[in-house]
Amino acid sequence: MPESEPEFDTKKLLADAFDGFNEVLEESVRTMTAQEGVDLTGRQRRAVSVFGKTQLHCMTLQTIVEDVVREGTGLLDHFTVGTITRSVIDASLMTMYLSEPSLTFPQWQLRRELLYLHELTNRKRFLEAQGKVLAKLEKGRTALPFFDTYEADKKGSRERIGRYGEAVGLDRDKITKLQEGQWVFIDGARGAAREAGWDSSAFEFEQAYYSAYVHSHPVSFMKADEQEVSWIHPSPFQENFVALALNVAGMYLERASERMKEFCASESCDPLADDLRSGTWIEKQMRPFDATATGQHDK
Repeated sequence: MPESEPEFDTKKLLADAFDGFNEVLEESVRTMTAQEGVDLTGRQRRAVSVFGKTQLHCMTLQTIVEDVVREGTGLLDHFTVGTITRSVIDASLMTMYLSEPSLTFPQWQLRRELLYLHELTNRKRFLEAQGKVLAKLEKGRTALPFFDTYEADKKGSRERIGRYGEAVGLDRDKITKLQEGQWVFIDGARGAAREAGWDSSAFEFEQAYYSAYVHSHPVSFMKADEQEVSWIHPSPFQENFVALALNVAGMYLERASERMKEFCASESCDPLADDLRSGTWIEKQMRPFDATATGQHDK
């Protein structure tokens, strides 16, 4: 008869993971608190905003887990922990993407314009649906004000993406895809992870695994009986799951924190600060279309 595998003390595993997670979170908060009141570029402010989401997600994890760790029993909501961990990964990735220090000014302009177009076209999707609902409730209601300028805004954004794309050497097929309005990252999430210096295989595993909890896919619930999921007394599976999630979330928070410590210490820490202030490249290389073409929606 083969020897049985050693049993792990999952309660201790969870407690240790929680302590380590708290240390990373506290250090992250100290870093950003020290930078309060510092003048920043528009790019830095966008990165700070997304990084703030990363921290808040982690604070929520802390709140969800703390009582069970201290008491050793009670509701350990591993479903929500998995969901928020995926959000931490996403917010950390976007923080890195926005603050990538190697970007040239044209590369940043393309990156920012792509985000602008994605926001515009996706806002259109839900406002269009909302408009249909409101039309049923309020007969004779006209279209929402958003649609007054939507087509012109979309056309202008696509044209700018075309010019920026050409300036950084993208081929026409790539530019056409980016102009669809459905791209967040120029080279996809995997490309953004590689750019951040992350291990691609680990990133794909963590993103895919916790995605099942975001979307309530079968991985998150089909084995609940085998995993002995309980709302009163957490099972070893739940304790182990949450311990791993805290380690993963803490790792991504720490990565983003290290970047923000360097990138947002002062306005001059943004390598593009001078370009963002003057819009030099745009003035020399592009005919301005409107306020968004000259970077005004970054101020």
